[in-house]
Amino acid sequence: MATAQNKNLRKVGLDFGLVSGAEWLIIIAAFMGRFLLQFYQTSIGSLGLAFHMNSFEVGIGFALFTLAFAASAFLMRTFKPSQLRTVEIVSLVLLGITMPLYIFVSGYADVYGLMIVDGFITGLVMDSFMTMAGMASKDQSKRQVEQASFSFWVALALIIAPFVTGYLLHLGIKEIFLIFAVMAFVAIPFVFALRGRYALQYMEAKGHKGNASISSLFENRQFNWAVIAAFAYTIPFYIIFSYGVIYGSVLGLSSTTVFYLLAVMFIGDVVTRFIIRLKSPIQNRRPYMVFAVTIALISSVSLALSSISVVFFIFAFLIAAIPDGIAWTLGIQIANTTFKPEEIGTSTSFFSSSMMIMSALMPLVGYMFSVKYLGFTATLWIFAAITGILFVWELLLRPVKITVPKENKDAKA
Repeated sequence: MATAQNKNLRKVGLDFGLVSGAEWLIIIAAFMGRFLLQFYQTSIGSLGLAFHMNSFEVGIGFALFTLAFAASAFLMRTFKPSQLRTVEIVSLVLLGITMPLYIFVSGYADVYGLMIVDGFITGLVMDSFMTMAGMASKDQSKRQVEQASFSFWVALALIIAPFVTGYLLHLGIKEIFLIFAVMAFVAIPFVFALRGRYALQYMEAKGHKGNASISSLFENRQFNWAVIAAFAYTIPFYIIFSYGVIYGSVLGLSSTTVFYLLAVMFIGDVVTRFIIRLKSPIQNRRPYMVFAVTIALISSVSLALSSISVVFFIFAFLIAAIPDGIAWTLGIQIANTTFKPEEIGTSTSFFSSSMMIMSALMPLVGYMFSVKYLGFTATLWIFAAITGILFVWELLLRPVKITVPKENKDAKA
């Protein structure tokens, strides 16, 4: 009984003795980085309102931020694992410097410029942390334990960030950017401490160039499942991020209430990650991806039904993050365990960025919201239909036998 309990604790990273000191340093610093990313994503709608933006203009801002985040993957793939610590420190410094500037800027051009810069920097911050997670050991089994720990503890920022934002919202959204920017600087000493006895152990092989072809990633069927699932669930996910405050006000909910709903929403995310970790290693990941897309479709339809009752709006929040807990966790596992060592940096950063690609639709969503003959309801039904198309696409991706690197045979579907 005790052995089984210890095994489960290892899977979720709760067995403190099995997680190295280096990995705990990464977890603490990454928690702060994930907090800042979560704050940015959930507050862009409120920030846009502070600068008197309409729905279309808020959508542009969200798209610029997240597409810049995605673009960072193309730079990340050029770095070797041994360079990640330096990349992390420099990126955190830049993030801490630029976040407070919203207090001083005026005009859409300045705001959009900051969103692009911080989106790109935040992409470097999080992609570096995700790639470093599990690199504190050369042993494959121990790396998986440390990856489990990283995923579980960093996920708590998903809940805490919107809750704290909602609680402090009375101070002003611009001022909160100034307060939270301090977290970037606090994270730096923990990253700097990754040296000597706490240095990362899993480094590149001799002659490793630090990059791989993005197109080659899609020869992996499991990677395709993960990316399509990410495309599907990020539609309702990003609509809630971008327009939750705006649409919530139309339905009679305050901004603070919406931020609290976002905190509740991510409880489902963290709980789902916990369950996935308990079930790992999962041999057949496809049913989980299909389930994630199914929940995403239900969430999209619930958003469209919100005009009938605010209950549907709240229900969409309650389930919208569940697919993230499934698809993100399994997607990172796929990126880290079904590719060659020299491809891990590229596969991890591109999968992370693939979730941001759908943000390009947010200006279109905002424009359609603003058009007199469409409005919220019709627009949400249209994007529910798009989610349905991705759902069917996911179903059509049938399992096939793929070639997995020898050291990762246990990850084969």
